[in-house]
Amino acid sequence: MRKLSFEFNTRIDFSNPVKEHSFLLRCIPMSLPQQRLLRFRLNAEPLETMGSFSTDSFGNSTYSGRIGAEHTSFSYGITGILERDDSCFIPKQPAPFYRYPSFLTHPSAELITFANEISHMSTDLETAGAIADAVFGHFEYVPGSTSTATTAAQAFSLKKGVCQDYAHVFITVARLLNIPARYVCGLPLGDGSSHAWAEIWHDGRWYGFDPTRDRTADEGYIKLSVGRDFNDCSIERGHFLGACQQHQTSFMKVMEQ
Repeated sequence: MRKLSFEFNTRIDFSNPVKEHSFLLRCIPMSLPQQRLLRFRLNAEPLETMGSFSTDSFGNSTYSGRIGAEHTSFSYGITGILERDDSCFIPKQPAPFYRYPSFLTHPSAELITFANEISHMSTDLETAGAIADAVFGHFEYVPGSTSTATTAAQAFSLKKGVCQDYAHVFITVARLLNIPARYVCGLPLGDGSSHAWAEIWHDGRWYGFDPTRDRTADEGYIKLSVGRDFNDCSIERGHFLGACQQHQTSFMKVMEQ
């Protein structure tokens, strides 16, 4: 078990004023057997009325709100403390859709060939480790080379991308090898930016793999949201009225207590 403190802050600046801005945040760590949120503080501004807390269909904690008046920036931040314990058993089986392709993880012929070349180990855990190794070796980490709309097939063909692309390709290959897998957005130990990795289901538990760093995603990783791919669990979604360009800055920090 590990006790972690965390902070995560994001600011979005608009080049022109916008209004009628509705947003949905998934920046509150999930409540899971392996992750117990002890306390947190969330703020968002500007905010005209108190927002609403809820849970989406994937079990992600959400916070939504609306800003009717004109504004040129939007910021939100969260701080808190939680406990991580990956030894906890989860008797409930994962949803069937974690076994099948989603929009961003639909396999190409190249990916099918790539999956067939990965050696099947004695357990799914060992096979997942081999997938992570292979994905890490295939990619060059190049910020700005892809976008959140880039599919696993497109990123694989480019042979470059960022954490979400590594995770999408890992998930695609795992599912091709009949291993249930899901996408995770969250915060790893250290400081910098939010991160994405993947989890596979094996013997009553979700096990995390970080193909971007070619390592397991252990108790030093905080889970904010999960889903079939990025589209299901982005940390921030929203829409507004106004024509503008957006500039986003984010910072996170996770420390062991």
